[in-house]
Amino acid sequence: MEIKYPEYLKKVQTYQPGKPVSELQRELGLNEIVKLASNENPFGCSLSVKKAVERYATQINRYPDGGAYYLRQALSQFLEIAPDQIIFGNGSNEIIDMIGRVFLSDGSEALFFEGSFVVYRLIAQISGGRYREIPLECDFSRNLEKMLESISERTKVIFIDNPCNPTGFANKREEMNEFIKNVPDNVIVVLDEAYFEYAKPHGVPDGIDYIRRINPDIPEKNVIVLRTFSKAYGLAGLRIGYGVARKEIIQILEKVRQPFNTNALAQIAALEALKDQQFVQFSVEENEKGKQFFYEEFERRNIRFVPTFANFIMFHAHTAEELYQKLLHQGVIVRPAFGFRDYLRVSIGTEEENIRFFEALDKAGYSCR
Repeated sequence: MEIKYPEYLKKVQTYQPGKPVSELQRELGLNEIVKLASNENPFGCSLSVKKAVERYATQINRYPDGGAYYLRQALSQFLEIAPDQIIFGNGSNEIIDMIGRVFLSDGSEALFFEGSFVVYRLIAQISGGRYREIPLECDFSRNLEKMLESISERTKVIFIDNPCNPTGFANKREEMNEFIKNVPDNVIVVLDEAYFEYAKPHGVPDGIDYIRRINPDIPEKNVIVLRTFSKAYGLAGLRIGYGVARKEIIQILEKVRQPFNTNALAQIAALEALKDQQFVQFSVEENEKGKQFFYEEFERRNIRFVPTFANFIMFHAHTAEELYQKLLHQGVIVRPAFGFRDYLRVSIGTEEENIRFFEALDKAGYSCR
């Protein structure tokens, strides 16, 4: 019996996450597995987070605070913005979904660069909207002037992941300032800063400054900044992220937010994680060390890679799918770089995990030394 559903959903391809460790164990019977596929924090999370979650575990029979009051107040102080300029999501992905449902459901158009986070395309499709992808430059960089030139009467939302997943590229502060300044007032710019903590030391703009109105030369625009506790804070398994925008935009997004969309343990963990900036700094510094190790080892093997502002690196492989499978059979999980046929993406792990990756790479025969 045929089940009818909207035509626009027929083109949607289900999102494929990185292969879980448990799945690879079942498939190949391996015990020692290194997962470098999902850009997770390899150092876990703050010890204070673990203790707080344990303390709160006896109360999981109660519904969470629907408005995330205490987390909202703490984040408001940390970011130096008003509490009513924040919205929380079950990961920042949920807020992307809210944006699609609110601003693209009438068939409006979203713009984003080729090779951007695959969820932008998915959300545009399932929201009933349209999308166009702006070509990258030959070096995988993104020309914001081309983005401005591509804006049409149908354009309602522009998604920019900064840094970009999977290339790791990020636009710098000066060019982003010029871009924001020239975006039409009726267009919403979504700055997805999931990897902001890793990129912050390298001249990448703090998108929330456009909402704080730090630079008087940049007029007020419709900017939504997305961030997450999944990456540098190490809370990927609890799924909690947030968006920051003018309160008028937040009020509109709240209309489609599901009740109790962020669970109680996630709120408690995020609140504690926010307090421990020392752990975040440690994670960022260790990531920098790991990044330099990857650069040196790739160069030593004459393997092309794209310099990154995040906690992952995209590298060239002549037979990417074949190499991906060879690494899997050695218990090393990486990720196909979606949108880039001859590239794989590897997350930066602990020192031991990084060494294991290159040992597996050499064993797979992918070395130009």
